[in-house]
Amino acid sequence: MNFDFQLFQMINGIAGHNHALDRLVALFTTYGPTLFGLLLVWIWFSRKGNLINNRKTAILAVLAALVALAINQLIGSIYSRPRPFVNHTVNLLVSHSADFSFPSDHSAGAFALAFALLRLRNRFAKPLLVLAVLLGLSRIYVGAHYPTDVLGGVGTAAIANLLVSWQQERLQPVVRFLLKIWDRLFGRFSPSGKTPSDYKNEDYRA
Repeated sequence: MNFDFQLFQMINGIAGHNHALDRLVALFTTYGPTLFGLLLVWIWFSRKGNLINNRKTAILAVLAALVALAINQLIGSIYSRPRPFVNHTVNLLVSHSADFSFPSDHSAGAFALAFALLRLRNRFAKPLLVLAVLLGLSRIYVGAHYPTDVLGGVGTAAIANLLVSWQQERLQPVVRFLLKIWDRLFGRFSPSGKTPSDYKNEDYRA
């Protein structure tokens, strides 16, 4: 047994002994991504700070997460690592398809969002990073991933943020387009009461 599997057994071995804890972790690992989505919605509509800057942050964070997940799919198509429950007897707390295990999509998406908020100096960055760590651990606890799968997701999240940061100038038209489309459709319902005509062109810069 290698260290990766030994560490997996240590964490997954905690499962199955406390029903309340098992249920809590299973719910968190299943609905955790929804919490991340709700936080982005909060940032999008937040009146604290500059409304346009908040929305830029949300867009760039989502773009980083999408890039991370795309990298995961590429890696998975080249290296299809079986899930822990395919080759071993594990405490599997959630039903899951036997698709590729490395890297972890949950971890990649969560850490990509957290790293993006850190990079953009958003006040929710540190709490989101804590949630990302807990989500990664929960994937091991429920028997869905090995520890190195989670670390792989962290790695693709970091790479995705480097790519988005590197291409941020070229992404400006995409950010401006999405902001203007939103304001044309829903500007009258904006918390600030502003419509597209109230913003200067420079407000839309990424």
